[in-house]
Amino acid sequence: MKDLWRALKGVWPYRWRIVVSLLCVLGVSLSYASGIATLFPVMKIFLSDEGVHGWVNQIAVEQRLHLNIQNLDVSVEKTASGQNANLALVIGATTTNTPVQLQSLQQGDRITRVQVLDATGKITSQSDSWFDMMALLAGGPQGSAIRLMVTSSHGGALPAINLTLPGTHWYVREFIALVNLLPKPPFQSLLWILILFIFLCIIGSIFRYFQQYLTVTTSSRVVIDIRRSMYDRIVQLPASYFSEKGTSDLASRLTQDTNILTDGLSTLTGKMILEPAKAVFVAIFALFLDWKLCLGMAACLPFIAIPVYKFSHRMRRASRRGLEEWAGMLGIINETLVGLRIVKAYSGEGYERRRFTRSNRRLYLQQAKLGHYAAASKPVVETLSIILVSIPLMIAAYLVVNNKVDRETFFMLGGCFLAFLEPFRKLSDVNTTIQRANAAASRIFEVIDMEPEPNYSHQLPQLPRHKESIRFEHLSFTYPGHEQEVLHNLNLNVEHGQTVAIVGGNGSGKTTLLSLLPRLYIPTRGRILIDGVDTAGVSLRSLRKQIGLVTQETILFADTIYNNIAYGSRHCSREQVLDASRRSFSDEFIVNMAKGYETMVGQSGIRLSGGQRQRIAIARAILRDPAILILDEALSQIDSESEFKISLALKEFVKDRTTFVIAHRLSTVVSADMIVCLEAGQIVGIGTHAQLLDSCETYRQLFENQFHEVG
Repeated sequence: MKDLWRALKGVWPYRWRIVVSLLCVLGVSLSYASGIATLFPVMKIFLSDEGVHGWVNQIAVEQRLHLNIQNLDVSVEKTASGQNANLALVIGATTTNTPVQLQSLQQGDRITRVQVLDATGKITSQSDSWFDMMALLAGGPQGSAIRLMVTSSHGGALPAINLTLPGTHWYVREFIALVNLLPKPPFQSLLWILILFIFLCIIGSIFRYFQQYLTVTTSSRVVIDIRRSMYDRIVQLPASYFSEKGTSDLASRLTQDTNILTDGLSTLTGKMILEPAKAVFVAIFALFLDWKLCLGMAACLPFIAIPVYKFSHRMRRASRRGLEEWAGMLGIINETLVGLRIVKAYSGEGYERRRFTRSNRRLYLQQAKLGHYAAASKPVVETLSIILVSIPLMIAAYLVVNNKVDRETFFMLGGCFLAFLEPFRKLSDVNTTIQRANAAASRIFEVIDMEPEPNYSHQLPQLPRHKESIRFEHLSFTYPGHEQEVLHNLNLNVEHGQTVAIVGGNGSGKTTLLSLLPRLYIPTRGRILIDGVDTAGVSLRSLRKQIGLVTQETILFADTIYNNIAYGSRHCSREQVLDASRRSFSDEFIVNMAKGYETMVGQSGIRLSGGQRQRIAIARAILRDPAILILDEALSQIDSESEFKISLALKEFVKDRTTFVIAHRLSTVVSADMIVCLEAGQIVGIGTHAQLLDSCETYRQLFENQFHEVG
């Protein structure tokens, strides 16, 4: 759970929203427990003779005099032989805190009359009614003189007891005053209690709305922050990671996993706080009714944690595997959609359907396993809870039968038990959400904790603008996860302003070599020096700002033409963008579009032709004003008209810049200042076109092969 707790730390910036949410939790819990508590006076109205007022007065008298007094139903049973026997207050037991004058009372003794005396000892009021005696003893002012007429449990009269009433707690007095607002007729009391219950439900619903709204929005904000941190780390990862791992798993973690984490955080800051709080307040009320029986029920609850722990471990493991299968399926979908033309051209629909079906089936198996654990955990926890708590309930039933506990308390304890279990029943579903969120958080923080590209820090030295030379010294490179070297001990010196062509057969290392220059990959051995400065010791940003890259596969974003040209040049003016467009001959076709530079190019520039896309890429490089230009097969997939115009644009643009050109068509590089011929990752020839034809067999074969193909 450490990853989920780590995600929860993101709540701190929004702590005041959580504080308000906790206040709402308090409001919901109080209204929930108060709603349950209103059932007790209803039971007193329907099931007992003393009613609500008599019950409250009895509680006040017992607290004031520290006496246990039998309720009215038991009093009637105890004194059934007398005509007015139901009027007596039957003593249950005394305590060490009972006033000294009452310490002599024994169990079963009866208070038959209560008299209120003034300062001279004169009787000001008296009563022999159970209800009125309770009211006099409960509501009399502190210090009042009281005389109690008492008979023993055997029927004989006992000496009268003179007593000064002690004080009562403030909350008891307020409770009595509140209940006295209710009318005494049972139906009218029931009506007002029902109105109070409805009012509590409305208040609870209002608090619940704000609590749920605050938790959901806070969780979403936390995940937005986590998603931004994750995205920041993804764009900082080295290119070698993507070549080795691909992108579908990262896309799944960035979307699917963060959505699951949002649900988990909402649950953790919502239900996981609200439901236990409701149970606690119900438990407090139940403790007020009978704390011994409540503790007996609570002692059984730890046994419920055992199956919850077992299910949690299995659900977390199934959730992680399900997320991994989801990422795999997302990769298949992405590959199919991106390569849809090839799929159709090669009649690969059947193969792709089978591949997707297998992945979909694996995902289903993991989801079914998770569903199995989720479906089993809830009934198991509920059944075990009922079995365990039934034991103290049976004890309570035995006490009711033997007049140790009254019926209302027993039924109310049963109601509190159900109200107490209801939050935990909801939490049995929560466990599934929490375990899925924990698995998602683990996958998310795996990405956030990855090491970024070396030299990504802005604190490193800045590389001055290139104006002297670029040297590759003893350069070797091996792709991560492979053993064979792609480049081996390369040495090359390029002067500023030169145009250098890199040629060679497929797999000779041309693109890899130039990928090391902007440090898209890190050399295994050797170093690259720009103007004598090792690129391994400078800020990546200052290095890459000097490099313009135009590749064979033109990368455009689903944005406007203007924004695609201005990409990477945040502070450029509109005039600079238009100038770069004119110099790359892009302006010719852009001005003929209905929306001009605000035309959306579509995903990957699908609404433009290959030549148009390439010209926009050239415009982007021109706007960047790089000191070093890399052209990787930039003219290989365009028509002759576009090639001619792009060549004109580049001919002017490459002046006073160091340019590296990768091209399979040797006709496009014969005019280069230097041609470097690669074979199997090694330099086999350096020179001009004429020099290499005489001295380099590999270059001569490449040239002759292309010459014969053209012929």
